Amino acid sequence: MTTTLLAPGLREDALAEARAMIGKEFRIEQWNYEASRDVIRHYAWGIGDDNPLWCDPAYAAGTRHAGIVAPPTFLYGVFDAVVAPGLPDIQWFYSGSDWVFHRPLRVGEPVTAKAKLVDAREVGGKQVERMIVQTGEVVYYDAKDEPVGRVLSHCFRVPRSTAEGGLHYERRPMPQHSEAELEKIQASLLNEYVRGADTLYWEDVTQGDEIPQIIRGPLNRLDMTCYYAGAVGTSGYKSTKLKWKYAWNAKHHPELLPNNYDPSYYAAAISPSIGHQDESVAQSELGMPNAYDNGPQRIGMMTSCVTNWIGDDGEVRELSVRLKLPVIFGDINYFKGRATGKRLLGKDALVDCEIWAENQLGQVTAKGTVSAALPRRA
Repeated sequence: MTTTLLAPGLREDALAEARAMIGKEFRIEQWNYEASRDVIRHYAWGIGDDNPLWCDPAYAAGTRHAGIVAPPTFLYGVFDAVVAPGLPDIQWFYSGSDWVFHRPLRVGEPVTAKAKLVDAREVGGKQVERMIVQTGEVVYYDAKDEPVGRVLSHCFRVPRSTAEGGLHYERRPMPQHSEAELEKIQASLLNEYVRGADTLYWEDVTQGDEIPQIIRGPLNRLDMTCYYAGAVGTSGYKSTKLKWKYAWNAKHHPELLPNNYDPSYYAAAISPSIGHQDESVAQSELGMPNAYDNGPQRIGMMTSCVTNWIGDDGEVRELSVRLKLPVIFGDINYFKGRATGKRLLGKDALVDCEIWAENQLGQVTAKGTVSAALPRRA
């Protein structure tokens, strides 16, 4: 019996299978359950952000928060917001997110995440003719069961390079950088702008104002390891006994495992997520140009550009980002932005901005928008 393909590597009923799960609440496995001082710091360090508001209790005590708060995208460190169920052996790649942040998360607060699939649709791309994008809604709740943040999280489901018509980027060797280039990067990083206690008032922002650029990179395996210390990426990252236990349950008791993605992930001989650290898996199995970054990691770095600019007294309210190109080991990301408008919404005085990331080749690797609430002089 032959199977007609909806797309190369996709069964004809793949989209129907994905859409049948819309509205279903999934079992998830959180990486962190509490915003402790250490897990906030570990997450912040994983995106290269040593803002004392996240990391220094003595400094944070003197701010209006009266203590450490978490970076907005720390919620990825609670649960990575991947909702890509079903479709066994069809690789998922994080493609973007649409966030609403209700308030900063304070040190010591417990957090609970709940997730469900809200959409699945067919799309086309430059590298793959047809694929499916699944959208999950994840809401993060505090101890009073009130939401602190909500995200619509988007994942591409793409046939792997070994499937007919699967993803196949041209392989790209890890970029090499001269000593002069590295010294320039180091100087920029050591002098990175962080507004801190120097309040930015809503009245003082003008359309077209540039957000000071930040640099992250060159990306390497150690950067990925540091990120996963704070935000594990997927619950498939398991060591020794747990690795074997989860693989056994995937075959015999899948009902015991998280099901926000297919349980076969745990039973794979080679974890697809190792493509974030292993060049051969990334290229041969997944069709990526080289070992590559984690999507939420890049979005977190992008947000640091904004939080550096708005300072201790500003708060990110909305964030929408789409990932455009893979960032591979050796790449450098330049995160930039500018103010596009101002508005009043309820009690918030908002500044709207466009933000983006470019690699060392001048290619845009991510684009998005952000709205931040700023204090008013009145």
